[in-house]
Amino acid sequence: MDENPLDPDLTFAKTPAGEEAMQQRTRVVQRNLRMVLILVDGNATVSELCNRTGNPQLTQNALRELENDGFIERRADKESVWVEGSKYSRKARTLAEQPPSEFSTYGSTDASIVVPESTSPARNRENQSTLPPPAPSLPGADSGTVFLPRTDPWPDFGSPPARPQRPSLLTRLRALFAADDTAAAPVDLKPIKRGGWLQTLGWPLRFVLGIVVLMLITVLATLLFPYSLYLPEVQAALTQSTEEPATITEMRVSFYPKPGLLLTGVVLGRENDGKAIPITEIRLQPRFSTLFSSRMVFREVELSGLELSAESITKLSHALKAAARPSARAGVVRVTLDKTRIAFAGLGVDAMKGEFVLSAEQQTLQSASLHSLDRNLQVEAQPIAGGLAVQLEALGWRPAPQAPYVLDSLTVKGEVLGKAFVVDHLELRIFGGTLQGTAVLRAENQAVASGGLSFKRIDVKRLGDALGIGGQFEGDASGRMNFSMASANWDTVLTALAADGEFTLARGSLGGIDLPEAVRRASTTPATLGGATRFEQLTGTFKVSANGVRFSRLALSAGLMQSTGDLEISRELQIRGRMDVQMRSRADHSAKTVAISGPLRAPQVQAPGTR
Repeated sequence: MDENPLDPDLTFAKTPAGEEAMQQRTRVVQRNLRMVLILVDGNATVSELCNRTGNPQLTQNALRELENDGFIERRADKESVWVEGSKYSRKARTLAEQPPSEFSTYGSTDASIVVPESTSPARNRENQSTLPPPAPSLPGADSGTVFLPRTDPWPDFGSPPARPQRPSLLTRLRALFAADDTAAAPVDLKPIKRGGWLQTLGWPLRFVLGIVVLMLITVLATLLFPYSLYLPEVQAALTQSTEEPATITEMRVSFYPKPGLLLTGVVLGRENDGKAIPITEIRLQPRFSTLFSSRMVFREVELSGLELSAESITKLSHALKAAARPSARAGVVRVTLDKTRIAFAGLGVDAMKGEFVLSAEQQTLQSASLHSLDRNLQVEAQPIAGGLAVQLEALGWRPAPQAPYVLDSLTVKGEVLGKAFVVDHLELRIFGGTLQGTAVLRAENQAVASGGLSFKRIDVKRLGDALGIGGQFEGDASGRMNFSMASANWDTVLTALAADGEFTLARGSLGGIDLPEAVRRASTTPATLGGATRFEQLTGTFKVSANGVRFSRLALSAGLMQSTGDLEISRELQIRGRMDVQMRSRADHSAKTVAISGPLRAPQVQAPGTR
């Protein structure tokens, strides 16, 4: 490798191969080579690159290797006159700091080569034709002295001249600053504008800022406006439009969740007659074109915290019909519902959303359409003569947050007539099966329900788990039943259930009651055998009362075993009864009586014998 130092003023530029190596890291892998390749920009000299890396020897070796590999090339002198002059200035200063040689070509022992100015024009022309162009003078030099760069090689007089010393860092910095000052273009200084910070913004930003400030002022003025002064007038307008006495606790403007005039604590009707409709909030969104007219029209009225019943829907229907009159001071286009409760004599569903469907001609109430927040339950209520027609549909709905079961689907169609809810069609899919029937719910002095149901393929194990009696009985139940129940309220009405019917249980088992094992272990002492009795079919009748459930005329068929009997399960989950078991596989085909008693989860069985 060439040990001679590179010219400090030499400039390198990247070749196309070098530019490609910058994109592909695999071309130049060594860290020092890649670092120097990145620094090469076509403008920095060798000395500047050495100053940037802080390691001149490493930098020069890397430059030589990059040049040999074809990643960089020496740049041709294309700089301006000012840059060229600065290069000559730096060279002149370097020569000025070098010790003079006594073997100088011109025989001068000064620190630099000086050509005295001649007074003869001819002599000047001769000198100008034979000498190289003069370099720019250094600061502080005499005006009559011209510095020439040394371009001729050192003469060989027996021994090589001393290696020129590298200029100091201070000298190089001064030369660099001098070159920058020389090459810098004059700056056109503009006068400083005296004014506010708004003048520094363009007119679009000032326009947007003005709009924002105006909106803030409008919002503050809207929130701080004394609406209570106009509360009596709003109450009078609401009373005149609905033909119902109206009271309002507070009135204000709200922007969340949607803007509008908010009325809180609204009551429609006389509170002392027990038929008033309390509404937690009413949000009014008027049409701006009717704000200053004699009849204000609201494009949307949202009722929140309302309890919908047959009586309230009838009264709201009358109020909406009155608001559609031309003489009414306020009109309504759309009525929405939020946080609404559907209720019938204390039995209902909370947190419903929906709207009132109004007729296009007279703006009268056609129906109320509501749904739960998860849309698993939908209710449609339509006013009819003397009551309300109701249709309820549910899919994957849990009747209560803590309910141990989920209704796969539910369809209820009926009418609310006074204090009675007559269900004409009921279809319920639950526990893997289906229930269909009719029912009547009454709410006078107490909660009363009655009706008839037929059921198919009900999973008895899942039914037992939901009722809290355990899942020890298995099979698919089908049959029919009639029921009735009456209680002080709907929360305890199931405890007063009275029902009777018949059933068929297919492909199941009686957990904890092993009838074949009890016959085989005939004994005078009752024992808890565990196990189970599997069967193909079990039929019988049942009766539900306040004391428990009684199963009668039971007939069990399990291959070669046949059994009949009666069982009773109390409210305390105690079982008692007997089964007559006949085993056809034995020589003795007589029936053996098996007594069953004890707790339902672990009953004791006994087949009396001689052992």
